[in-house]
Amino acid sequence: MPGETTDEDARHETIRMFPDYADTVLWFGDGPVEYSDTGLTAALIDDLQRWEQTFYESRNGDLEFVSRAAEAAHAEEGVQLAERVSAEVGPRFAIACDSVEDPTETVLLRAERPAENPAAEAAFACLREELIAEEKRTAEIFAESGGVWVAYAPLSGETFTPNLGSGHSQDQG
Repeated sequence: MPGETTDEDARHETIRMFPDYADTVLWFGDGPVEYSDTGLTAALIDDLQRWEQTFYESRNGDLEFVSRAAEAAHAEEGVQLAERVSAEVGPRFAIACDSVEDPTETVLLRAERPAENPAAEAAFACLREELIAEEKRTAEIFAESGGVWVAYAPLSGETFTPNLGSGHSQDQG
């Protein structure tokens, strides 16, 4: 149906927010996104970093929140920050974060107005295109391998087929 969002589209358009020992709370595609790659305003980045720090400070030795109140406060601040991220990147991207009412549930936020920060919108659009290109390249490598298991290192472009020995660059064909 025209205009309908598929699961694949949603994956390419959803920014997830959660602390996970990656020096960022922003996740896109399969991994964390460095703040320097987001185009977000410095004030918002500072608040995201502070929110992540409070996450670690509000946990005990078993990595559980010290209280339900601390957990709820953290989730509430997370939703507020997700709203700010959403406002900066605009309606093209949804922001997923933990629900305040139920930490096992995810809230999905999407701005109703154009991006307040065109640089952030453009940065995530670029990340989206890179993600799609990488997935396409991975599918091509799999197809070229005839279904044989192949390891691919995207940063170097090297592939390695275990039973055939050393790898080769994608440029070498």
